Amino acid sequence: MMTVSLIGVGASVGAITRYELTKIIKKRIPSYFPFGTLIINILACFVIGFLAATTLESSNWYAIMAIGFCGGLSTFSTMSLETMVLLQERRYRMAVEYILFSLVIGIMAVSLGALIC
Repeated sequence: MMTVSLIGVGASVGAITRYELTKIIKKRIPSYFPFGTLIINILACFVIGFLAATTLESSNWYAIMAIGFCGGLSTFSTMSLETMVLLQERRYRMAVEYILFSLVIGIMAVSLGALIC
């Protein structure tokens, strides 16, 4: 039960962090392109890569940060919705760029996070 509670705390903090960072990024980079979600997903990939390389999966720290915080912070469902909106708005190139940037840079961020340790 303790692990479930830790995951819940981490997810809450991750979701609130996502909300606040998205507001800040939208103010600083006004654009149709969803930079906020892209940047946040890359950050979550980096953090989870670092944690995977430095923390035992069975630890409480991994539960609160990797499963909870990164799970609450990362926004694949939001990315999917934003991609659908771009497609509905006929911004096809931007939708493809968003998908590619998210996947390629996300994988690079996980690798970098793992290499840092």
